Amino acid sequence: MESSFQFIFGLDEFFVELKTKAVIEMLADTSLEVIDGQMNTVADMKRVFEIIVESLRTVDFFEPRKCVWLRNTNLFASTSPAMTETGQDAVERWLHFLKQLPDETYFLISASGVDKRTKLFKTIQSLACCTELEEAEQGSRLRALMEKLSGQYAVMMDPDAAELFIQKLNGHPRMISNEFEKLACLNNFRGTITRDCVLSNTPTVPNDEFFEPVEAFYAGDFRRYLQSLGNHYLLHKEVRSVLSALQNRNRLLLQIAYLRQNHAMTSCDKQSLASMEPMFRQFFGPMGAKNTFCLFSQNPWYVSHLKTCFPYEILLQLQTDFVEVFDQLLKEPKNAYPIMENLARKTFARLKNPQKKLTL
Repeated sequence: MESSFQFIFGLDEFFVELKTKAVIEMLADTSLEVIDGQMNTVADMKRVFEIIVESLRTVDFFEPRKCVWLRNTNLFASTSPAMTETGQDAVERWLHFLKQLPDETYFLISASGVDKRTKLFKTIQSLACCTELEEAEQGSRLRALMEKLSGQYAVMMDPDAAELFIQKLNGHPRMISNEFEKLACLNNFRGTITRDCVLSNTPTVPNDEFFEPVEAFYAGDFRRYLQSLGNHYLLHKEVRSVLSALQNRNRLLLQIAYLRQNHAMTSCDKQSLASMEPMFRQFFGPMGAKNTFCLFSQNPWYVSHLKTCFPYEILLQLQTDFVEVFDQLLKEPKNAYPIMENLARKTFARLKNPQKKLTL
């Protein structure tokens, strides 16, 4: 190991913990003591500091070396008690001790949600060997995790199923790890996990891209829509997030429908989107960041899987309907569920009217 004092931090607690455990595994002939790093008050922080100091000073009876791990600490968050005026003295005394760590002792700190602007972070950075798990590498870490899980449980997962799996779980690695084991069990720990298996057996973590009521709504599945809407409403007591997700999806579907109907775009694969982008860049919004106002800013795989039973005309009408529903929700917040139910009833009823339908 490069240094006896290691500071490992990043955006996601799960990957930070995996990295820390990998470092610990490299230590031979060492005992391990784990200290919970959560501190809510200055008193909590002082107590944890005392435990750390005592642990680092105490020699293990059975092993020649000792490793102390301050696990998943919030000490470096902007809301940490270390940032308060009353906590500064305790922090300074602790830092003074860390500058003179005992020989034959390893000290590891793992943290997520770190505020790198603070004086405490910069001081620890100067004392320790730092490893940052950067956000830009989150995608590659997720892919590596999926490969590791496939090998661990002796099952494969279709590429489309893997993309859907990550989308439904909103990229949460701990949930991905847990849910992968469940799907592997359903597959009797052999063969290949399919997209249908993921769709039927994996819960959906709400986000702007993939949201169960939204999928059901645009699939024209009224029963599934009501069930998923009811599940959401029971947990959150609001439906504005559902309405927002419907609007986001509708904007993208309108752009796809327009390109297909007026410009003969036959599919939404990466090549087709790339060929259309130069012609419509100025009309579809800025490309700088992912947003639902610009189709070309989206992941091509995600766009290629957007489906709806509604024709272009209904998608246009929905833009007006969403505004009306929003006004209703403001006036009658206690009637949120029936308002959203009525939106679906009215929309699905239009499908019965004879008109030219465009299915994406």
